[in-house]
Amino acid sequence: MPTELEIWNTFWLANLANAVYFVGLAFLLWVSFRAANMAGESDNLLGKIVVTIFCLVIVFQMNFNAGSIEWVGNGVAGVFASMQAQGVEISQGAQNFIANAPEPGAAFNLVPDTLSAIFLLCILFMQMFNIWMKK
Repeated sequence: MPTELEIWNTFWLANLANAVYFVGLAFLLWVSFRAANMAGESDNLLGKIVVTIFCLVIVFQMNFNAGSIEWVGNGVAGVFASMQAQGVEISQGAQNFIANAPEPGAAFNLVPDTLSAIFLLCILFMQMFNIWMKK
């Protein structure tokens, strides 16, 4: 069985990987806003469709990144809960982590929480209005 320290290390490594992925997504989000702005000023229908697809993919990937962050947290909380159930003494920090996890041990889920959904929809609406609304 892994130690608590190994679980924490795995958690932080997974979060680091998600952070690097998010940095790439933030850059691509900026690119998508630039592309949406340029497509909105054009009468090229094919260009507007391609940029729309690109924007949808970027927003989906941001949702996927948020889902994977939650999944990692739930997985680690599930491991801590399992360790505790087997009689292993875990730290107060691990106990707090279990208590604050939405669903310890839950499977991967792409349904965002309310605040994340509002944020992603705002991004999507801003992009689509730039592409498809007349200025």
